Amino acid sequence: MAHHPTPAASDLRRLAEQAARFGGEVALAAFGREHAVRLKHDHSEVTDIDVAAERAVVGLLRAARPGDGFITEEHPPAPSSSGVWWIVDPIDGTRNFIRGIPCFGCSVAAMVDGWPVAGAIYDPVAPAMYSVDRESGAWLDDAPLRLAAAPEPAAAGAKPKLLVAIPSARHARTHAIVLRWIDELVIRNFGAATTHLAMVAAGRLDAALLTNSRLWDIAAGWAIVKGAGGEMTTPEGAAHFPIDTAAYRDAEMPALAASRAAHAQLVPSRRG
Repeated sequence: MAHHPTPAASDLRRLAEQAARFGGEVALAAFGREHAVRLKHDHSEVTDIDVAAERAVVGLLRAARPGDGFITEEHPPAPSSSGVWWIVDPIDGTRNFIRGIPCFGCSVAAMVDGWPVAGAIYDPVAPAMYSVDRESGAWLDDAPLRLAAAPEPAAAGAKPKLLVAIPSARHARTHAIVLRWIDELVIRNFGAATTHLAMVAAGRLDAALLTNSRLWDIAAGWAIVKGAGGEMTTPEGAAHFPIDTAAYRDAEMPALAASRAAHAQLVPSRRG
């Protein structure tokens, strides 16, 4: 078997940015129009633009790195001969996109040896580019992205409630967590998992809980949250990675992303 040198993570980040921007621009150009919509096997909606954006992203990446593999939301996996895998969600927030709600994005991650090593989430409406590589950390557009340390409360009892995002759908595994959060915290939902993860990395949300998420929903966001100094695990506190990327198909990967302080407070096993 031919040996393929591992590419620099910074080069993969720049390529992920280009691809995510391209996919986001395809979606934005079609935003606000009527689209052909069908239901997938999991009853989620997909449009002709999801498919077109994915083809655009994969085409750009394949032209730049023809030996790489792909795991994407809308097509079967394509094997890797280089050791690099691209994980693509062409439009995260498809229901928002269909209904004219301006909250959706394109997510692209590069994985090597079972780990996300670089990635990008592009919000074409803002516009805003969240990206990361394991060498230089996380970025928002051209500025380094780093979560601030948790401030000390001014006095006993003065600690503000956490601002957190909850999932759109009920899931048995996380239902008790959602009910507790609704009772104890300040709740938001923007209808797009990658948007929630980007907002955690930027410090706009203290935490986000994902339930029906798959690899393409979390790979780039996981790397960005971690690169910004946050934490992201399963809702129970277990690690997501490394995985056998070549063997991955459609397994759910529920997640809890947060600042480190919020994560320690919210993971059930760490609450005491």
